Amino acid sequence: MNAPSPQLGQLFRPEDAYSPSPSARGLAEILTEFDAACCPEQLSLSLVRILQCQEHRDELVPDLVARLQSPDLALAKKAALALGYVRSPQAISQLIGAAADIKRTVYWQATAALAWINSAEAVQALIQLLQHPSIQVQAAAAKALRRCGLPAVSPLVESLKHSETLVRVHAAHSLGVIGSPLAVTALLEALDNANASVRKEAAWALGHIRSPLACGRLAQLLEDSDISVQSQASQALKNIGANSVTAIIQVLSHRSSHTRSVVVRTLGQLGREEAIAPLGELLLKDEYGFVRADAALALGEIGTYETVAYLGQALKDGDRTVRKAASRALSTINLPEAHELLRLHQGDAAPPPITHHQVPDVEYTMIQYDPSELTSFS
Repeated sequence: MNAPSPQLGQLFRPEDAYSPSPSARGLAEILTEFDAACCPEQLSLSLVRILQCQEHRDELVPDLVARLQSPDLALAKKAALALGYVRSPQAISQLIGAAADIKRTVYWQATAALAWINSAEAVQALIQLLQHPSIQVQAAAAKALRRCGLPAVSPLVESLKHSETLVRVHAAHSLGVIGSPLAVTALLEALDNANASVRKEAAWALGHIRSPLACGRLAQLLEDSDISVQSQASQALKNIGANSVTAIIQVLSHRSSHTRSVVVRTLGQLGREEAIAPLGELLLKDEYGFVRADAALALGEIGTYETVAYLGQALKDGDRTVRKAASRALSTINLPEAHELLRLHQGDAAPPPITHHQVPDVEYTMIQYDPSELTSFS
C-alpha cells in the first residue's frame, strides 16, 4: 500500500521554492548534485535549487526526461518527482509512459508527478490509468488522484467497487482527502466490505468528510469484529461531533461488553451533556466492572454537576476498580461538590489509627551468639 521511497512530503513543497535563480551556480553542477542525492534531505535541497532556475526550465525538462528513462531506477524515480515539482506540461507524455510501464516500477513516482502537474491532460491520464491491467498501477493512480479535486471523485467512486483491496483502499483514502459529500453514499457502501482494511479506510474518509448522514452507520461499526475498524469508526464519529451523539447512544445497549466499553469511551471524548443520563445508568447498572469504570471516567471527561451525582454513587460500588475510577474522575472536575465528595471518600477510606491496645503480644526467642563469631570472617 505504501509507495516506495523517496518520500518528500514533509521536507519539501514546490510552491515554497520559487525564488530568483542562483546565477553563481551552473545548471550542470545543480544536476550533478541532483544525480548524487541519495537521501530525502539531499534530494529536497537539490529540488529547491532546480526550481530556483526558472529561466533554465526549458533546458531542465529534457535533462530530467532523459534521467526518467535511465536504466538506473533510483535516478528515474527522482527524475519523475522532479518533473512533477517543475510542473512542466512538456513532461506529461513521458510521465504517462513511465507510469504505465509495469516492468520499471516507477509508477508511484510518475503518477504522483502527474498529480502535481494537475492539468486537465494530466488528470485525465491518471483517470485512464485506473483502467490499467496492473493492479499496482491502478492503485498508484488512485492514490495520486487525491490531489486532483472534484474531477477525480466520480472515477474514484467507481474504483471503490474494484475487486482488489489495494485499489479500493487507495480510492477510499483519496476520497477522504478530497472531502466531497458526493462520495458519502459510496463510502457508506464500502463500510459493508468483507475486508477490514477497506472498512477502516472508508470510516477514515467519512470522518474527514464529516457528513451527519454517516453517523448511524459509523455507530454500528463500533461493534465491528476488527478492533482497528472499531477504533477508526470511533475517531470518525468524534470528528463529526455533536451530530453523532444520538447514534452512538443507541449502541450502548449492545450485548457485547467490549462494544459497550468502546461506545462509552467515545461518548466521554465527545463530552456532550446529552450523554450524561445514559452513561450514568450504565455506571450504576452494567454487570461488568470494567464497563462501569469506563463510564465513570467518561462522566469525568464531561465534568458537570450532574456527573458529580452519578460519580458520588459510584464511590460506593462493590468493585474496587470502579471506586478508583470514580475517584479519579471526580479529581478532574473543578467543582466544589466534586472536591467535597472526594474529601469525604478519602477520609472514609483512610485506615483507623492503631493504638497500643491493638498490638498483639508476640512470643519471641533471643538469639544467643558468641561475640568472637563476628570477627571470624576476617
